[in-house]
Amino acid sequence: MITIVILVIFGLAFFLALFVLVSSGSKKFSEKDQKFVLSHWNKIVEQSKVDAKGAIMDADKLLDHVLKKKGYSGSLGEMLKKSGPLFSDLNSVWHAHKIRNRLAHEIAFTISPQEGKNVLAKFKRAFRDLGVKI
Repeated sequence: MITIVILVIFGLAFFLALFVLVSSGSKKFSEKDQKFVLSHWNKIVEQSKVDAKGAIMDADKLLDHVLKKKGYSGSLGEMLKKSGPLFSDLNSVWHAHKIRNRLAHEIAFTISPQEGKNVLAKFKRAFRDLGVKI
């Protein structure tokens, strides 16, 4: 009998934890939030034509903003760990973020215009996965 009670308690705890995890990133975007992100994304796309590095840096900041609006906290890396199931290709999102980190911290690291386009496409997919209409 005690075994059944323990199993029930663990089962309830598991489902409660799962509910909290799933609902923490379930905040909806308001129309105002959507316009803000779309406006900034359009600026990033224009910027990418002349400054791939700056565009990637800004796309990473925008992803940070979106995840915070969806209820996550911490560094972008911490938020990606918590929100991983929301993305159709989490590895691509991590790759884009790591490229941003290399651009920010490695003085000799450069990126070609084509590589810049590929990285921005990964950010775009991440925004769409999060429900942003880009």
